[in-house]
Amino acid sequence: MTVFLPWPGHFGDLIRDVLPWLWATWKPGDLLGGNPAHAPLYPGPIDARLWAPIARAFPDGYDYRREAGDWEGEVRRLAVALHPGHDLATFIPGRPDLFPRPAMLVPGDPILVDVVLAPRRKPYIDAKNGWPWADLAARLRAQGLTVGLAGTPAESDTCPANLRAWDFDQPGDAVTGTLRLLSGARLVVSQDSAIAHLAALLDRPQLILYPRPGDHRRRLPIRDAIPTQMRFHDCHAWNRALCLPIHGGPAEVADAILEALNRTILADGRIADWQARPVVNHPDHRPGRTLVLREPDRLLVMRPVGNRLIPVLPLDDDLPSVPPDAATIAARTVACHTCPDHQPGPDRCRRCGCGFVVAERTRSPFARCPASRWPR
Repeated sequence: MTVFLPWPGHFGDLIRDVLPWLWATWKPGDLLGGNPAHAPLYPGPIDARLWAPIARAFPDGYDYRREAGDWEGEVRRLAVALHPGHDLATFIPGRPDLFPRPAMLVPGDPILVDVVLAPRRKPYIDAKNGWPWADLAARLRAQGLTVGLAGTPAESDTCPANLRAWDFDQPGDAVTGTLRLLSGARLVVSQDSAIAHLAALLDRPQLILYPRPGDHRRRLPIRDAIPTQMRFHDCHAWNRALCLPIHGGPAEVADAILEALNRTILADGRIADWQARPVVNHPDHRPGRTLVLREPDRLLVMRPVGNRLIPVLPLDDDLPSVPPDAATIAARTVACHTCPDHQPGPDRCRRCGCGFVVAERTRSPFARCPASRWPR
């Protein structure tokens, strides 16, 4: 019998890396340690007692920069004391094993909603933070679409919405509402995050938002400017429904959502056979519809205005995070100070929501204007 020790790290790594390992290796009778708030994600019941040392070490959530004492040793000693004679197993980050997608179960009936959004709000600037989700939510609701919010209030509570995942969570549970909303969504819109991977596991049509075209294949500067490989290719591999990368501001993303909901069809065929042919020749063509063909390493989007080939596999090169020069900073500052969304007193942007003052944002190598007012 084996005790699987709890994984303390970030939620996205749990979904994409740790859970496939657990679902592939756990057997009935083995014991699982994990965050009790995430218990519905695991292949069997968890022993919440094994999480206590981690909760004490990281009361505000896991932080790789904080040593927090001998919490790993405490977890191991507790596991031995509670379950003597059992083998101990722990996930090793970066391991080369490729595990099959886990058979994720939804604890409850799907909650029907047109679009589920997964905003991301962190107390720092990086390549995925500060996007104007509230603006997008308002645009969608003005179109008569119902909007649901995935995740937790700390990430999403500033967005207008019809349904909120945390209203459907059980006491001590932080994922049931999100799973039920995702499973009932006509479309999920997120960044490259744990929610994106959950949507892919549930085969929900999804759009994944990136700062610029092609960023879904690159390493982007995330927290503390650490280059991190985007993992769109994993969502593409897992999801048997529509899965597309997108970029742009709220207006462009709203248009992409309406196209995905109302005019897009997954079509059959080899991309090589259709890459240079018009959509009207395809047997699945319908007037005004967009067709999407998919292969393991690429996608082909066929529209009346032309076809777009989207490679999927990651690039080897990194996207450099070059600080803006003095002229760019000055031009950004002028644009912000003359913008109706600028709040002069606290020096903040009403749209952004990231918590950083404009003086810091204008100097960032990966911040951007949510209203596209900065000079290019």
